[in-house]
Amino acid sequence: MADTSGKFVIRRHTPRRTLLLRIATLLIGLFALYVVFEFGRYSAGFDRASASQERRDLQQVIVGLKGQIQSLHAQMAQLQTLQAGAAREHQEVGQEMAALQAQLDRDRQDLAVYRGMIAPSSSGTSLQVQQLRIVAGDTANHFVAHMTLMQGGKPDATASGEVSVRIVGELHGAAAMVDAEGGAANGAVSFRYYQAVDYQIVLPDGFHPASVQVTLRDSHSNVAAATQSFPWRVDVQP
Repeated sequence: MADTSGKFVIRRHTPRRTLLLRIATLLIGLFALYVVFEFGRYSAGFDRASASQERRDLQQVIVGLKGQIQSLHAQMAQLQTLQAGAAREHQEVGQEMAALQAQLDRDRQDLAVYRGMIAPSSSGTSLQVQQLRIVAGDTANHFVAHMTLMQGGKPDATASGEVSVRIVGELHGAAAMVDAEGGAANGAVSFRYYQAVDYQIVLPDGFHPASVQVTLRDSHSNVAAATQSFPWRVDVQP
């Protein structure tokens, strides 16, 4: 081939047949390697078809387990909802039972009062407790006893005397008593029909109250003081 400078340049060209032959040889070599690789796996006991089928089976198992997990999560959420509803219902039933028990105690006290109005007290004192309600105070272990006093029998004259309130229970496994504070000065009362008094109760830590004892001393009677006992029960505030 001649250029513009007048010199001849000789260039070699690879024949197309030779290039195709090299590419075919390379492809044949790669295929041979793959055949040798597959033969080695087959000789080692590897079955590609069974492995593929096993893989598909495992995928189906995984899908099934995921579905079961979702179903269990749904059941768990439903159980938690039912448990929360049952807890609320149990709490409401407990509150209703406490309110009914408190009302029953008040009715029993009222019945005792009515009996006292019909027949005078056999103790000889004209002082009687018409109603005793205990409610929780503003601080821990603090309670308030709302007590209504009345005369036993027909109120022909003014009733007067002394009233003391004491809480009976246990402290550290031993019997103990706590005096309530409040009411009139020195516990003195005087009324014609009825009188309402409040007593403040502060229980020590660890004290377990069992009952409330109300001691009534009639200033117009020569008989010994009378004591009325009431079970310790705190009214549920509405």
